[in-house]
Amino acid sequence: MLHSQMLNRSLTAVAVFCLFCSAAYSQQIFDRSTTLRNVTFNGVDLAVVLANFAYDYNVIIDLETDPAKPRSPITLQLSNVVFPQILDGIVAAEPLYQWRERDGHIEVFPISGSLNLLDQRVDVFEVKDVNREVAANRLFGVADVRALLVTKNLKPRPPYPVSDRIKDEKLSFNLHDVTLREALNQIANESGARFWVFRTYPDGTFEIRFQAA
Repeated sequence: MLHSQMLNRSLTAVAVFCLFCSAAYSQQIFDRSTTLRNVTFNGVDLAVVLANFAYDYNVIIDLETDPAKPRSPITLQLSNVVFPQILDGIVAAEPLYQWRERDGHIEVFPISGSLNLLDQRVDVFEVKDVNREVAANRLFGVADVRALLVTKNLKPRPPYPVSDRIKDEKLSFNLHDVTLREALNQIANESGARFWVFRTYPDGTFEIRFQAA
């Protein structure tokens, strides 16, 4: 979960102006291929921008940040664009990143190459009646994943306090032969989250945050 207070503060800085055809005006979920929008952001963190569009289009978006630049404030102004053009504009505004669509999800990751950590395959991942934060922590506690973290000199950051909104979640998973990214997308999907970020820092620490639904 993105820290709710930080997200709320960031959202107050967001100016988004949307003009689209009258047929789509009353829709809460925008059509990815036909809804035309005018979009303006001024110095808003990339993760906040992506989280907003993930909910606008009801699609899971994940962001893997560049270790050298954990946060990227971007400025963006686009006119009469559909969703893929918005994504193109976002990565043009922050050229450290590229995007792709895979298995119905949008992945945003460093153009210089990822740490390959999220491509690590997990033979079995089983949890029962846990919330999304606990599920993610246990996923990264799998033996093969822990060993990979050691080789990459990565350590988890202390977690934020769990939001009251997700304390009572009861998620259960029995996944086989999946990548970490696939498992995190499954956690997001089952919990109703539409955005998650894997953020690494220059000091060798990392964190995973889900945008709460």
